[in-house]
This record gives sequence, C-alpha cells and structure tokens, in this order.
Amino acid sequence: MQTPLGLIADLDLDNPQTVYDILAQDKHSIAEGMVVESIFDQIIEHIPKVVEGDSAILLDVETFITRDPKNFGNAHAFVWARTMGEGLGRYLRTLSKGFNVYLLKWCDSSVSFKAGIFQAGQPIKWMPLEELVGGLGHEHCQRYEVVESVRNRQRQLGAFWGYLKESHGKYLKERVALPRLLVNWGIQPWFKSVWNIDRVIIIGGQIWALEVKHKFPYGEPGPLKFGLNVGEGYMLRDLARVGIKGLHAIVVKPYWNTNVGSSYLVSNYDVRDQAMVVGMTINEREIGRILARSSESSPTHTSVNGKTKPKYKPMLLSEFTSLSFLAKREEIAKRICLLLQGRLNEPCNDDQLRALKIEK
Repeated sequence: MQTPLGLIADLDLDNPQTVYDILAQDKHSIAEGMVVESIFDQIIEHIPKVVEGDSAILLDVETFITRDPKNFGNAHAFVWARTMGEGLGRYLRTLSKGFNVYLLKWCDSSVSFKAGIFQAGQPIKWMPLEELVGGLGHEHCQRYEVVESVRNRQRQLGAFWGYLKESHGKYLKERVALPRLLVNWGIQPWFKSVWNIDRVIIIGGQIWALEVKHKFPYGEPGPLKFGLNVGEGYMLRDLARVGIKGLHAIVVKPYWNTNVGSSYLVSNYDVRDQAMVVGMTINEREIGRILARSSESSPTHTSVNGKTKPKYKPMLLSEFTSLSFLAKREEIAKRICLLLQGRLNEPCNDDQLRALKIEK
C-alpha cells in the first residue's frame, strides 16, 4: 500500500512519531474525534457490567461502508475484525443481507491488509486488499489529500501527544495508525465516499451500530438543532433495513464555536462537567422521517478533505434523550442501556443546553 510517507511496508508503525505523522495527514478534527471516541469507548465498555435483563457483547471491529458510484444501491461493507470474537459471525451474516461484505485482516508478516469475500458457510479466500478494491472501485486510485486550512498542527499535536499516545499505549498501532491507513489509502482512493461505523454492540440479540460526534447545536434564536450528514443518513437507513439499529450520540460542546477542539475534555474537568451527552435511537422509520426533510449545506471544513460543502439533514434537539454529563461514565452507560431497550424517554430541551453554554 502506497502512502504519502512511503510504502506501508517501510513504515515503523510501532514508533509513535510515525503514528503521529500518519494522523497528521488528516484534518485536525479526525485526531480530536479520536479523543472523543476513546473517552466514549470507556463508557461503552462499561455497558456489559450495568445492563439489566439482557446480555451485551462488544465487537472489536472497524467497519467501513462504501457505494458503487455507478450503482448507488450496490453497497459494500469492509469489516476489519481485530479479534474473531463472539457475535462476529452474526454481525457479518446480518450485514450480508443488504451489503457486499468483505472481511479484512492485518498481517504483520507481510505488513499488509488481506481481504476476502464473506459468504455464510463458505471459507474465506484471502487476497491483497489492493487487488480487491482495484476490482470494485471506479475512482482509479485517486490520491487522498486534505487541504491545509483544515489541518491545524497545534490541535493535532495536542490531541495526539496530549492524549492518544498515552491512552492507547501499546495498542497505538492497532487503534490509530492502522485504521487511518486502511481508510485513507486502502479504501478511500477507490470510492467517492467512505462511511464508518464507530462501534458495534449486541444487546439482547439486537445488533446496534453506535456513533458518537462532538459538536455544538445551531438554530439560535429558534429551536436548537444538530445536522446529520446525508451520506451517513443513507448508511443508517441501509443498516436499519437489514435489522441493525443505530444509536446516534453527541457529546455537546459547551463552547458553541469551532475554535475550541477536544482538549478541554482531558485538561479542564470543570468544563468537561458541562459537556452533556445526548442520544437518539434510529430505526428504519426514524431515519426515513429524517431523510425526508429538506437538505441544508454545511461549510467546507466539515467535509472529509475540506474541499466540498456536504449536505445534511436537520434533527431537533428535542428528538434526543439526555444521557447525563460526560464525566458520569456509569450513569451514561446505564441510561444508554435503558434507551436501547426502549425504557427511557426523556427528551432534551433547549434551555438545558443553553444553560451549559460557555462564551469564549
């Protein structure tokens, strides 16, 4: 696999500086998003301990969804299973009801990703990832590049050296370097867009795709809203159609601007205590209702490369449920369980968030 830093086989992926250099090719919001995901992971990992009446299985997978640009209905799901644990087979079989599913694995010996077509009950025939995507894609390996205006070096440095390096420790390669290499130079160049599923959990037999964002609302002085990227919305629709429901969670920034990143989450506990977590469950009916709304355009800095203005659908804050403050890990985990089980209905209200807003 070719990267801007050279061939992947020539990179020292166990060196933190190399991992930072890989992450620095992305928008600074990617590094900051990884900080939020890592903190949210600590909440999700608590779910099996607090769920009541059901079992909970966390899957150790990275899932990337793409579409054939010549056939929108032909969707591909690339699943990198870090570990072949309980629930993986069920997840793959469920995905295969609506996606072409490809299982991926990382091979340390060849320093490369291998891929194979998943078909239930059939052995996987492994091949180099490049061989597979070269046959599927139509973008002819366009180089993935991000404009400099969305790559704030100070914020990248702060997110990586200030949190990610220590948080992931010896798993830095598996949790940071390899996922970015895979999506940016293993998959993205061959397709117009790639969407990822942050986490997958099975509770009481129901598969859930969990997503977490870190953002602030818009809509002042009227009703507060959040935006759902249209492409992400269609991914959630397709998942719902095969029986995979979604949890769309948002860590609401107390600072309602783009000037402050995620550093306050690990450096300013007083402010972190004002970061409210809200969530919405998404089934086929719910996502259909959201996608039927008129689209709006977001600024270029929100796109994957900083070059385009993505379309999004508005979602009212009142459609979300309050899950508590980010610092309260156990309480959030318990309330997520209740929400996924259909036992929690406490809509957020605008005044709650306005009271937490910090002017800066």
